[in-house]
Amino acid sequence: MEIKEITKGKDIWEFINFPKKLYKGCEHYVPPLDNSEYNTLTRHPALNFCDIRMWLAYQDNQIVGRIAGIINHKCNELKQQKRIRFGWFDTIDDINVAKALIDKVEEWGREQMLTEICGPSRYSNMERQAMLVEGFDHTPSISADYNYEYYPKLIEQIGFEKEVDYIQYKVKVSKELPENFERLADILSRKYKVRLRHLKNRDELKKCGMEFFHVLNRSYANIFNFIPLTDEEIQWTIEEDFQVADTQLSSVLEDENGRIVGFAFCLPSLSQALRKANGRLFPGGGWYHVVKALRKNKYVDMYLTGVLPEYMHTGIHVLYHKQLHENFIAKGYEYAFTAQQLETNVASHIWKKYETEPYFRRRCYRKDIDNAQCTMHN
Repeated sequence: MEIKEITKGKDIWEFINFPKKLYKGCEHYVPPLDNSEYNTLTRHPALNFCDIRMWLAYQDNQIVGRIAGIINHKCNELKQQKRIRFGWFDTIDDINVAKALIDKVEEWGREQMLTEICGPSRYSNMERQAMLVEGFDHTPSISADYNYEYYPKLIEQIGFEKEVDYIQYKVKVSKELPENFERLADILSRKYKVRLRHLKNRDELKKCGMEFFHVLNRSYANIFNFIPLTDEEIQWTIEEDFQVADTQLSSVLEDENGRIVGFAFCLPSLSQALRKANGRLFPGGGWYHVVKALRKNKYVDMYLTGVLPEYMHTGIHVLYHKQLHENFIAKGYEYAFTAQQLETNVASHIWKKYETEPYFRRRCYRKDIDNAQCTMHN
């Protein structure tokens, strides 16, 4: 077996394409768009404060695994950590391959005098993160990764332990609002002097995107693995995610002075469309499947929701849940999939008002880097 570090364009494309071969025939794997992956690996604005290295594993001249190591210097400084992350981790069911890949990331961590390794994650929790540990017989939303059932077994054999779990829920869109939602929304609106902002079109939604994500920076300040997004990262996210946004699937809460205090951003599920596109919109018919999914769909993905810290525990999120529920019904959606939520997140209690089932559980792992080896190395 050979572990080869990659830096050139051709090798990076092999890095991107390996999962398509690994998951060939898997009905639940959703390939990301190739160009988006390439840009994320090579041009993402987080690379202004993150370092990344990538490796491929070969056996008999065939690629059998991949991994990226990421050092987020900004996060380490803010959270007073000495961490290296692993991400873009895919491997055949072979403990030797998995360990050899992890060893490369650990070795780099030792060289940088870091003391722990965690993952899977990327630059921040605005990117894909965590490993699927429950829900292997379901197809995920495009904002999350799918992995085979043997992945967590390999990682745990290597010595990783659970750090946090995320849960993603499948929510049935009932034909009626939960009891008292209408009355409760009215009471909360008057009590806290907040209202829903009317969004005329996608351009208006994109214009308020910067403020939208500044709210997120404050809302998510204490969430695991989160660090405030720079304006460059926010603009990147707007360009990536808002191109196909629907104002009826987005909800903005503002106070009496017009300041954004809460938000929700949803999209029709594009999972099956991207499965058919197989990583490419052009050339080929990938674009057609995406357009078709945007027009008619039974499923909707709830990507982002949040309120400012001073409005947490007030219940004002009921206002955007009410609006979204009404629009889901009008558009004919049958099921909504929530974003990943930490298992300790009390905001998830709202799903008790609906017919809901936990659909996916994903796990972030960590382990110490062997300091004895670090000493010997140095």
